[in-house]
Amino acid sequence: MSGFQTSEKQMISKSTLLRTMCLTLFLSSIILNELIGFLRSDYNLINHFISELGAAGAEYSRIINYLGFVPTAFSALIIALLLQSKFSNTRLSRVGFLLVGSGVFIGYFSAFIFPCDYGCPAEGSFSQNMHNNLGLIYYLIIPVGLFVLGIGLRKEPMIINSSTSFGATFVFLLGFFMMLNPSQIDLLGLWQRLADYTVFVFLIFMSLFVKSESR
Repeated sequence: MSGFQTSEKQMISKSTLLRTMCLTLFLSSIILNELIGFLRSDYNLINHFISELGAAGAEYSRIINYLGFVPTAFSALIIALLLQSKFSNTRLSRVGFLLVGSGVFIGYFSAFIFPCDYGCPAEGSFSQNMHNNLGLIYYLIIPVGLFVLGIGLRKEPMIINSSTSFGATFVFLLGFFMMLNPSQIDLLGLWQRLADYTVFVFLIFMSLFVKSESR
C-alpha cells in the first residue's frame, strides 16, 4: 500500500512540475518577448528577430536574457524529458522528445551565453558568430526531432498522434524557409515567431492532452 501511495505522489509531483514548466515556458517564451518587443520603440515584432531583444546594448536586454531566454531553455528541456517518460511506447518517441528539448535548449541558452550584436547582423563579433552557428543547429535539430517524434507516435490514438508532430514539423519548416527567403526580409520576425512559437505551443499542447494511461 505504501509503495502505491509513493508512486501516486511521484505521479502527482511530476504532473505538477509539468504544468509549472508549461506556464514558465508560455510566460518566458511568448508573453515576455511580445511585451518587451511592444515596449521598445526601436523594435518591430514583424521584421525583427527575437534575438534582437537580448542583443548587446539593447534596451531591456537583461530582462529578456535572464527572464526570457534562460527559463525558456530549461523549461522546454524539462517538459520534453517529462513527456519522454509519458510517451515511452517506442524508442523513436523518446529520441524525438529529447531532440526537441535539446534543440530548444541549445538555441535559447546559446542566445543567453552568446548574445547577438545590436541589430543581429549576419557577421560580427565572436559572440555574434557563435550565436549564428548555434542558432542554425537549433533550426536543424528541431524539425528532425518533430519528424522522428511523429513516427514514434503513430500508434497513439485520438488527438495525440503523429499528425500533431508532422503538422508542427511542416509549420516550423515553413517559418524557417521563409526566413531564408530574401523576399521576406521585412517579415523575418513574423516567420521566426511562427517557427519558434510552434515548438513551444506543441510542447504545451502535448503536456495538456497527455493520456492519463501514460502517466
